[in-house]
Amino acid sequence: MGADFDFDQVVVGSGFGGACSALRLSEKGYRVLVLEKGKRWRDKDFSQNSWNYRKLMWAPSLGLLGNIQMTITRKITAIRGVGVGGGSLVYANVHMIPKDEIFASKPWSQVHPDWRQRLEPFYGLAQRMLGTAHNEYTNVADSALLKTATAMGRKHTFETVNTGVLFPEDVNDNSGRGRGDPYFAGDGPERNDCRFCAGCILGCRHNAKNTLEKNYLWFAERNGVEIRPETEVIRINALPDQNGNRDGGAGYELTVQSATRWFRKQRHTIRTRGVVLSAGVFGTVPLLLKARDVDGTLPDISRQLGREVRTNSETLIMNNCEFKDEHGQSNEVSDGLFISSLFDPDDETRIEINRFPRYGDACIAMQSAVPLTDAKGRIPRQILLLANLLRHPLKALRMLNPIGKAPKTVVFLVMQTRDTFIHMTSQRKWYKLFRPGWAVRQEPGDTPLSNYFPVAHEAARHYVAAAGGGEAGNVLTEVLTGAPTTAHLIGGVAIGSSPDNGVVDDSGQVFGYRNLRVIDGSLVPGNLGVNPSLTILALAEYAMTKIPVFDETRAAGIKPIRFSKPLPGQVSRLNGEGDLHKQAMSRSLANTGAQAPSTASVSTAKSADIKMTDDAIS
Repeated sequence: MGADFDFDQVVVGSGFGGACSALRLSEKGYRVLVLEKGKRWRDKDFSQNSWNYRKLMWAPSLGLLGNIQMTITRKITAIRGVGVGGGSLVYANVHMIPKDEIFASKPWSQVHPDWRQRLEPFYGLAQRMLGTAHNEYTNVADSALLKTATAMGRKHTFETVNTGVLFPEDVNDNSGRGRGDPYFAGDGPERNDCRFCAGCILGCRHNAKNTLEKNYLWFAERNGVEIRPETEVIRINALPDQNGNRDGGAGYELTVQSATRWFRKQRHTIRTRGVVLSAGVFGTVPLLLKARDVDGTLPDISRQLGREVRTNSETLIMNNCEFKDEHGQSNEVSDGLFISSLFDPDDETRIEINRFPRYGDACIAMQSAVPLTDAKGRIPRQILLLANLLRHPLKALRMLNPIGKAPKTVVFLVMQTRDTFIHMTSQRKWYKLFRPGWAVRQEPGDTPLSNYFPVAHEAARHYVAAAGGGEAGNVLTEVLTGAPTTAHLIGGVAIGSSPDNGVVDDSGQVFGYRNLRVIDGSLVPGNLGVNPSLTILALAEYAMTKIPVFDETRAAGIKPIRFSKPLPGQVSRLNGEGDLHKQAMSRSLANTGAQAPSTASVSTAKSADIKMTDDAIS
């Protein structure tokens, strides 16, 4: 390891980008540390009571140490996962590949015109690592969505989702039967069948959800990666080389502290050859803004940092319905996956249905539904909402009451490919006593964020009718503030061809700095119109191929991940068994005509091996 460095690579964050980076770097012979500010959760630790906010929400200053963090700004409300495994702990497991035209858009094509071809092998690899399979379990909530699609002339777009869950061999078996290791030829963790409880976003208690701890992080730790939970990074400092240059060639020093203690935060430093930032948009971007604008430790980061942060152009619509079957009987819809099916009401919009477990009433309370309020001319929606509330006060009170609502509520997650964004900047706010911080803003000429999509309102009205009656509503905070709610924040550290149009290159390396990389949703340069987790993983896998072997001896001692024969319903085009990572690498080289990166030998001088790494990925 050497006397000067505690680790070869420190990965900040353990979500999709961080988990992939940790695994692949360990396979290349790096000694890797993963820092995660959240707790480490065992399956049985996840709460069965959504009102237990201490286990649900993350706000350490209030004594809340749960797995969901909500950040509220003037322009956006962002929801993200916290804990070892990051967003995978609480995401809805949906693994969709964007339409081809997304990769032809300017934000993507300005770097490579063939992104879809470049990422294809890594989409396949990510799908196998996550056990992505096609959902075959539906209920009356999905039937109502199919009727909605039919009524809107879009039946051909209806489909059930591809998802990262271990389905039972008999779709009607909800016993949670043990399956051993069904994915990794006996080397992975033992698993259990899905019980179709819809508890995916609160944390799966039944060992059926393919979170990152069940695959990427499992094998990373097998390879010797150390994971330190409840630890946050507060400062990044590029160390000077013998000539006084601070471009990362001499490594980095991270200042870290406890993320959960109120006092005695045990602040200390860690020295590392390289850093991978994978803390998500609202973790990575503020950390880099602070390093550039406040601490002055990374002053040469591109001025594009924080530009064009996107929400996937999303909004939420609440539907509390009777869900009557063909016999006219009212049904609960809490059985199934959290997200099970989708359709496209027009060519730029996608709607996915979200259901909740029976114990999910607190999730309904967090959305605070109010009567559906359409926009009319120049009249502010807030005024129209007030008029709605005055006309229908009892209906409004009934909708705002969350008790007992979870079993009969479906939320529309509405996403669009239309490109809208905000920007993140450093700012000292008066109400925080002018302490250094960050803010979001919209600039003249930007296409502003929106949470009102008329086609989604039309779909909601069709849906309520198809479900046998009920009420559709908007999220109160979205109407009052105009700020959309999203769990799919992307961008802000966009991939570019130079510092003039991006912050990092296609390997995630920050322009102007060596061995400083960003590998998370911040990389995504444009709206996807679908859930982004699979694309983040594909980008991470692609970026890791650009990094050469660091220590050949150590790398040779790492056992490759070997895959079992795919299970029925798995969707990856990598449909073989054995060492599929090697197969994906071969396909990537064939698709792009590139050469594998050269080896950076650990026996060479420290400055030289870092330089070789950069030469190989430039």
